[in-house]
Parts: sequence; structure tokens; C-alpha cells
Amino acid sequence: MKLPLNLKVAVIQMPRVVPFLSVLSAVLLLATVTKAQPCQLQIDGLITDSDTKEVLPKASITVLNLQKTVVANNRGYFTVNKLCPGTYRLVITHAGCDTIVQTITITQNTSLNIALPHARNNLEAVTVATQAGNKTNNISQEIKGRELALRRGLTLAETIEQLPGVTVLQTGSTIVKPVIHGLHGNRILILNNGVRQEGQQWGSEHAPEVDAFLAQKITVLKGAGALQYGADAIGGAILVDPKELPKSYGLKTELSTAYFTNNRLGAASIIVENALRQKPSWAWRIQATARYGGNVRTPNYWLHNTGVREWNASATLGHKGKRSNTEIFASIFNTSLGIFWGSQVGSLADLQAAINRKEPLFNINQFSYTLDRPKQQVQHLLFKAKYSYNLTVNDQLHVLVSHQENKRQEFDLARITDAPELDLKIGTTMVDANYEAKRNRWQWQPGVQVMIQNNVWSGSRFFIPNFESNNIAAYFIGKHNRTKVDAEMGIRYDTRQLTSFRNTNGNIRSITENWNGASASAGVTFKITPHFQWLVNAATAWRAPGVNELYVNGLHHGTSSFEIGDANLQAERAYNLSTQLKYKVADSALVVDVTLYNNFIDGFINLVPDTPATLTIRGAFPTFRYRQTDARLTGADISVFFKWSKHIHSNIKSSWLWAYNRTNNTWLAQMPSNRFYADIAYHLPQGKYVSNNLIRLHTQTVLQQRNLPRNNTDYLLPPPTYTLLGVELATQVALGKHRMQCSISATNMLNTVFRDYMDRFRYFNDGMGRNIAFRMQYSF
Repeated sequence: MKLPLNLKVAVIQMPRVVPFLSVLSAVLLLATVTKAQPCQLQIDGLITDSDTKEVLPKASITVLNLQKTVVANNRGYFTVNKLCPGTYRLVITHAGCDTIVQTITITQNTSLNIALPHARNNLEAVTVATQAGNKTNNISQEIKGRELALRRGLTLAETIEQLPGVTVLQTGSTIVKPVIHGLHGNRILILNNGVRQEGQQWGSEHAPEVDAFLAQKITVLKGAGALQYGADAIGGAILVDPKELPKSYGLKTELSTAYFTNNRLGAASIIVENALRQKPSWAWRIQATARYGGNVRTPNYWLHNTGVREWNASATLGHKGKRSNTEIFASIFNTSLGIFWGSQVGSLADLQAAINRKEPLFNINQFSYTLDRPKQQVQHLLFKAKYSYNLTVNDQLHVLVSHQENKRQEFDLARITDAPELDLKIGTTMVDANYEAKRNRWQWQPGVQVMIQNNVWSGSRFFIPNFESNNIAAYFIGKHNRTKVDAEMGIRYDTRQLTSFRNTNGNIRSITENWNGASASAGVTFKITPHFQWLVNAATAWRAPGVNELYVNGLHHGTSSFEIGDANLQAERAYNLSTQLKYKVADSALVVDVTLYNNFIDGFINLVPDTPATLTIRGAFPTFRYRQTDARLTGADISVFFKWSKHIHSNIKSSWLWAYNRTNNTWLAQMPSNRFYADIAYHLPQGKYVSNNLIRLHTQTVLQQRNLPRNNTDYLLPPPTYTLLGVELATQVALGKHRMQCSISATNMLNTVFRDYMDRFRYFNDGMGRNIAFRMQYSF
């Protein structure tokens, strides 16, 4: 065959081209290899929850530049491979957490630790925790993360006040105690960092000596099922938990500040923590808080001598070994609280005139930081040592030893000497030892508790006698978990001895009383569908009368009342039945939570107004007397969360309580009225330097208490219904590698005049007026 001329030329020249093509291919291959070699870099890291510090499995990490997504494993670790040197934008997401965007420049392999903040709609989800952090079948709610940050600078009771079923018992605007389902005082246990808080908490104006700045999470257990903490937790328990100590070397500091315009109160707290560089199994934390405020202002006038001074500090040292954990904790809490000057009057006629007036009879209507008589000074010391040892993978031994010293001094308006008119000192030593075992789906925990107390008083006026108290208890808790059913039961037996001492003309006599009894609880959670669960809990518990309920007989200046006890009081016995229905759609666009409870209390001890008022050498005061009756407390807590769109959501909450005197067939006195809460929030889009932007409007309506005893002996009828409006604005600002949370909030924004039925000073003054708070939290 004859080839074309041009093809002949191509064939003839091919041998000359081949060497050239070979060289060109080698150059191109070398260039390709040279260019590909740097694109073998990787980014790896760990994804955790910024609130709980727990790892987040199955989090998604997307590299926007490459549109490449990887998923973290079950331990929270992730790896992005085959990256070239350069700058990348990472989007990290996880169900139940806020999405964050992080920009990173790499020139070598890089490791990251990424903490995701909790999403707003999950902050108030119903969860329950025991001392060991395991789930139980008690009804509870918790507050943490951003919601906790938006309440920094408030007292413990004010921090949890907006949770359904939780109200407060106030003595003016500065002293606040928590109330759960109508119960307070010794019926509510507070666990401060795992230690049962013990002080002079029996007083209605004796607020918990707890620094809320130290809390990383606050859990409210409702009902009588918290047997591990004490049989007398008829109303429930409040768990104040700090975050875990750091697990790796690296100094971390958290600075929180707050300023409140109403009483010009400034608050600041600092937390510094680290693990040892050479021995990271050892870690430490130190913390300090200060609060300084002046007179409180109602919508129309100042309240003289209502300032507050507070300073607190704590230190923690922990060690995590291969089979054991040890933690030592020590704290000091100091506060001085002014008592409103106008609550102290000289005669019965002045008392009646003060109660009938719309404004205080005696007052200095101006702002001042001066804190004078009448006032309280309180110091609380706490020491705790906890040791846990892993006998096997499924068996643990826990021992907790603690000691507390509480000193309370009360200074009356009329100065006799510079010394306090009442000086109370109580010491409490406790030991709690328990054994925790797990076998397949079963878990059980037997334990013993010992508590020893002694109280000494001095001063010019008598209130309660000196006493010694001993309590020994044994308990057993068993749990069984299945795919759709979780069950728990517990039983506890306590024996309590109270010895009181009286000095009559130099002769000291003592009275010893003994109580003992069993408590029990059982709870079952049915996981009917992935979105719907039903919890049922039944419990019985008992409480011995407190020394104040038995023997008090004198002026309680903090509440401006004269209180009278009853030495014939018997122990309370409660029978509680509660149920919770919770429905939650897959994307949390709708969450409905309904709790119903019925609490029968035989021998319910209630401090109620009595007539006539009492005239003493220190002035005239309303009389209150401890009385015992059989009671029934029935109620409901309802909460609905709804997400209208990606950026808008709202909450509606209501709490209902019907407290009935079964003995006299009438209503109980001094019980919280029904109330409603609603809010609507808008999450603004994230910017380059700002994220988690929030605007929220909220309102709370407290109804007038109309369920009064037939023979109502109160000195003033319950105040009318009132509604308070509030607003919150919050954001998170990026400052280099660190972030700062900032917020502005306002309560009683319309400066509404109101009085609350559960405020013991409603006889004398209105509630707090408009209060604007500025908060900042910076971690570095």
C-alpha cells in the first residue's frame, strides 16, 4: 500500500520526537509529584460539649473551601486528610448544639479541640442526675450554658426561679429562698458540689450560702424521690455542680462581671484552673467572687438600708489515677445583708399604720451604699474530701467526708452594745460511703450516711436553744434499664436524735427526742416512641421537726416577726405521686412537658400568721406561729417550646398549685399562687466576629392568691395580680482565639408597682422596680 506524502514525513520524523516526548513527560511527572507532595497535610481534633465537657460523637465537620465533610467517631475524634497548605473555613455541627464556623491556616499537621455551645432550646430539657451522674427516674429540670450565663450575679434562688414549679420565698428584695411545689426550708435539700448544705437554713430569711458563680449546672429534683440525699427532702433537692477539673495542661481563666442598675450592684467572679505539666493527672482550680450593692429602689421610692456585701472564695485539688479519683474542695462564703429600716416600728399603732400605708411609714428616700442596723452577717465554711476507687470495671467504692461551719450574727435596729443581739454557730460533720455495682442492665448502690451537728447561741435575746443532733441512715438504690423501659427503686432508713439544752437561773437541763422511720421510692420511665416518654414516680418520706419549729420563742428580726414554736410537734410523713409526659419532635421544633403531682403530707408543719401582734422592748411585730395539720398539695407544671422558624422560637410555662388543709377542710396559708411565663426569641444571623446573637422578650404573670383559709388571720390580704415585662439581648464576640459573651437584660421593664404574696415584707413596701443588668463573661 502506498502512503500519503505527509504521513511518510510523520513516520520518518517519529524517532526524533520520541526522545523529546519522553523528556517532556518526565518533567510533567516531576512537576506533578512536586506539587502533590504538600497536599498530604491533615487536621484532626476532638469535639466536646462546652457546657458538660463531654465528648460529642457523630459531629459533622465540613471544609467549606473543598465542600468536604467528615464525621467524628464515637469518641468525638475526627480527621480531615489530604489538605494543602492554606486557609480553610470549617463548619462544625452536632444535634442539640449551636453550629460554629472556624477559620484556620495550616502549614503542617494541626490538631484542634473544639467545644460546641448547647443550643437554646435544649438548655431547659428535663433531665435527672444523681451524685454519680447517672440517670434516675425522678422528675427534674436543669439550667446551664447560656441560660445560666444570663443569670450570673443573682442568688441561687433567683437563678432557678423561672423553672416551672419553682418559686421563691422573699424577705424584702435581698433575701431569697427557693420553693419547690409549695415547699421550702428543711424540706428542700441543697447539694453544693456534692455536699449537703447545712447551716441555719430553717429560717425563712436564711438564704442558701451558695456562690452561684461557681456552678456550671444547676439541677432541680422535684418530689420526695431523692433518697440518696436525705429522707427529709420531701419537696425535692437542688444540685449545684461545678465543671470538672481540667484533664490536660494549659492555664485557663474565666472572668465574669455583672452590673445591676436598680441598686447599683456590681458583681465579679474569676476562675483559674490548670493541670500540672509534668503530672497532668493532678489538676487544680481557684475561684473568687465579690458582690457590692446599695439600696433597692421600688418604682416610686428607695428602700433604706437594703444593701448587700458579699465575698467568696474556693479552691479545688483533684487527682485521677488509673483506678482511683480523689478530690479536695474548700470554700468560704461571707455576706452582710441590710434589713429594710421601715420594717421595724415602735408601737402597735405604728405597725398597723405601716401595714395600711401604700408607702413605708419610716424610710429615708435616697440611695446609699451604707449598710447599718438592722442587718445580718453570715459566714459559711465548707471542706470536702471525696475518694472513689474502681474495684473492677463495673464496681466502684465512693467515700465522701465533709465539714461545715456556719456563723450567723443578727444586729437589731435598737443598739444596746456593738455586739450582735443574736449570734448562732452551727457545725456539721458528714460521712457518706456507698458501693456502686453494674451487671448487664442492672445497677445497684447501697450506702450509709452519718451526720453530726452542734449549735451554740449567744447574745442578748433568745431565739432557739443550744442543741446537738445526730442522724444515721442506710439506703439502697437499684436500677434496671431496658430499651424502652427504665426502672428504679430505693429504700432508706433514718434514725435521728435531737438534744436541746436550756439554762434556767444557772441550772442547765436537757431534753432528748428520738425519731426514726423508713422512706421509699419507685419510678418507671416508659419510652413509648422515640419522641414520647412517660415517667411515673411514687415515694414516701418523712421529716423530723426542726429545733426552730419546736422551741422558737422570740423576735425573728430578719423577717420583722415574732415567732412561736410548739414542743408537741410530731414528724411529717409525705406520700407523693407524680407523673411526667414529655413529647419532642425529631428536630426539637416542638417540645411539650407536662408534670402532674399529688403530695399528701400527714402532720404538715406550717408557719402561719397569728393575732394579736406582739409588742416587745424592741418594737411591735406581726406574730407567726407553727401549727401542724394534714395537708394535700396538688399541682401541675406545663411547659411548651415551639420553633416557629430557623431563627424564631418561643416558650410558654405555667405552674399551678392547690394546697389544701385536710384537717380543717380549708385552704393552707402562705402558699405560692398560680403563675404564667411566656417568651419569644429571635436568633440573629452570625457575623464574622459575632455569633449566638439573641433577642428575647419575656413576661411573667402572677395571679392573686384567692385560696385562703376560712379564718384568715393574715395582717394584710394577698396583693392583686401583677405582670412583669422583661427583655434580653445577648451575643458572643470573637477576640482572636477567644470569645466573650455579652448580654444586656431588663426586668420589670415597665416599672410596674407590685407586691408578691410570698414576700414577707409585703406588709411594708413594694417590690423592686426596673432593673437593667449588664453581663460579660470572657474565657482565655
